[in-house]
Amino acid sequence: MSEMLFCYCCRVHHPSEQMRSFPTRRGARWRCLRTIEAAGSSVDQRDLFGRTQSEINLAIARQNRERSLVPISERRLQR
Repeated sequence: MSEMLFCYCCRVHHPSEQMRSFPTRRGARWRCLRTIEAAGSSVDQRDLFGRTQSEINLAIARQNRERSLVPISERRLQR
């Protein structure tokens, strides 16, 4: 099984084959190929990509928040 790395840009774990070390002011960080390619696109495409990724991140946060509100005993029953 491949190693999973966290992409600081889209905030998702990806297989290491899809990741590249990307220099930032605070040092090198891992970034997925998808976000690197999106950064090279036109401004309109970058904005669309950013809005789409923000919606995905909000949905994940909402799902995690709702999951944390369910008592542990009920979580075990849902599986």
